[in-house]
Amino acid sequence: MAFNKIVTVPDDATYKLSDNIKKYTLGDLGFITNNAGVHVLHRALEPEKSLVNAIQLKISVNQELTGFKISTLSAGDVVRVNIFKNNNAEEMTKLYHFFMTELVARNVLEKI
Repeated sequence: MAFNKIVTVPDDATYKLSDNIKKYTLGDLGFITNNAGVHVLHRALEPEKSLVNAIQLKISVNQELTGFKISTLSAGDVVRVNIFKNNNAEEMTKLYHFFMTELVARNVLEKI
């Protein structure tokens, strides 16, 4: 999947990479830079489980800060999951929206 300037999350909203995004803000929010220079954030959407055993929100921002990806994945980054159609959707979507609101408030993303 390629990095995009605008990403639509199925059953939720469309997000755009903010023009005011800063690398230090990504670090403050917990993004880790991998060997390819991509900034990656993993957040568990099932707090009663450890990160490796939980459905996760994964956001990746490319090295140039010009594109990003959003996905929700099953444990172990194996399969994409639609959290809005999950049995525990209410709990997971509440956490998902909390994380997304923080990214919007910190000028990483814009909701459009």
